[in-house]
Amino acid sequence: MLPSPLHYSTMSPLAPPVHDPKKDLLRTAPWYWGNITREAAKNVLDGKPDGSFLVRDAQAKKGEYTLTLMKDGNEKLIKICHMNGNYYFVEKYPFNSVVEMINYYTVNSLKMYNKTLDITLSNPIYCPYDDDEAQPQGDIRLLSDEFIRCSQLLLQREQALDQKKTAFNEIREELVEKKLHQSVFCNAEKMFRSQIALIESFMIKPVNIGGGTTTTGSTTGGTTGSIVGGGGVNNVGGCNIAKWEEEHEHMQDNLAKLKCHLEGMHNKMETLNLYIKTRKEEEQLLERQINATKPELQELQLRKDKHIERLKGFGLTEDDLNVILEMGFDQWKQYFEKASNQPHRNEALWFLKDAKRRDAEELLKEAPTGTFLIRARDAGHYALSIVCKAGIHHCIIYETETGFGFAAPYNIYSSLKKLVEHYASNSLEEHNDTLTTVLRTPVLYWVQNKQHILAQMQEELELEQEQERLAQESTELMPPPAVTSLQAAAMAMPSSAPIPMTRVRDHHHHSGHDTVDASLGSSETETPPASTSPSNFSTSQ
Repeated sequence: MLPSPLHYSTMSPLAPPVHDPKKDLLRTAPWYWGNITREAAKNVLDGKPDGSFLVRDAQAKKGEYTLTLMKDGNEKLIKICHMNGNYYFVEKYPFNSVVEMINYYTVNSLKMYNKTLDITLSNPIYCPYDDDEAQPQGDIRLLSDEFIRCSQLLLQREQALDQKKTAFNEIREELVEKKLHQSVFCNAEKMFRSQIALIESFMIKPVNIGGGTTTTGSTTGGTTGSIVGGGGVNNVGGCNIAKWEEEHEHMQDNLAKLKCHLEGMHNKMETLNLYIKTRKEEEQLLERQINATKPELQELQLRKDKHIERLKGFGLTEDDLNVILEMGFDQWKQYFEKASNQPHRNEALWFLKDAKRRDAEELLKEAPTGTFLIRARDAGHYALSIVCKAGIHHCIIYETETGFGFAAPYNIYSSLKKLVEHYASNSLEEHNDTLTTVLRTPVLYWVQNKQHILAQMQEELELEQEQERLAQESTELMPPPAVTSLQAAAMAMPSSAPIPMTRVRDHHHHSGHDTVDASLGSSETETPPASTSPSNFSTSQ
């Protein structure tokens, strides 16, 4: 009989070492403790709740590992085997890495290996962060991957903690309500017992009937009574004894009903007490898990802060880190390289603080669509001057407490540079439907590189025309769609007159000093517009 993989002796002969090509990935896992002894692992897990675990190197065979798990207050040792690039508890269920396997059993029970281990790896115990031990130092990709992994794990643990806190509070509120139910049961029990005692006391009191004394009492067989009078025991006849027997029988019935209700109340009380006990145990377990999670979150936050510090050492900003978290390192790298090569990052090429409206129009004359500059306005705030469809447009950029922008609630950019970087890849059309362009070319970059930019634009135009031609040819080769009877009937109907869609704009001659650009059809205001409509995009002087 083969030994169970869940229990093995560390005193077995040493096996030849197995090389683990994925050891570097495992080192990044916070629950991996490396080469520590069984006793050390036991001390780490001592007092931790069920589901707590860590992974360490197996002492019997290099290249294999041991999962140490808390179950029923005791440590359980589970051997993680490694063979042919696979990792498993039993060979029937292999995984590509230890990290993948552990992640799987954080949400799936271990009972498939051992019926007594109906538990998940719910509470990882993190190894204290060692700044100098096997941590990526110079590779920005490794640092970024570890930063992403650490941040995601921290977020997952924080969400899990929030869920535990919510469940804990719900149980606590429920227990308060159930304790009120207990109090109601206790009061009802006292009332029932008082009524039972009253009836029983009345049934054993002597009652005078027809000049004699009758003693009442109850037995299991029925009601007995005797009348003592005239020096002896006499049978009592007539309506008095009949009435007394009727009342006595009625009290007996009431007493039986009260005792039956009391018994049912006892059963419900026991059920309630058992439920309260179970929920109390759940509350205590959640409380232990919550308390155990807090230091782990602190440790994860420390790791994340260290990664942020190292990544910033490479010159990365908070925005870069946010992009890495959202898109991954490769996407960020492409974005960064593209942004780094853009002239937009050089404010001197587009921010002409002292330029006037006439200066801007002179610089932008004959420039292609998307050429722009930003200047300070005499009336406050800033102005964007941009070429679009052979026209020069001037638009206000508001500087507010929430940031720079063209209109509320879009005044969110921390600097003019951030605003430019955003609209370098996002059309201004979202604010004004006449500005169908991005901030493509800073004005001084255009002045310095006219031939190169024109050649590039010509190449892009030819490529676009070629794509349109290919698309048209493919469309012509496709058979025309069949016309249905409903479509034929609709085509036969007289069509209504078309609705004119072109907006007429008045063009007024303006002088050299700042005036409203009438081509945008709106007047300049000194304060940001109250409307949050995207079309509320103020023109500037």
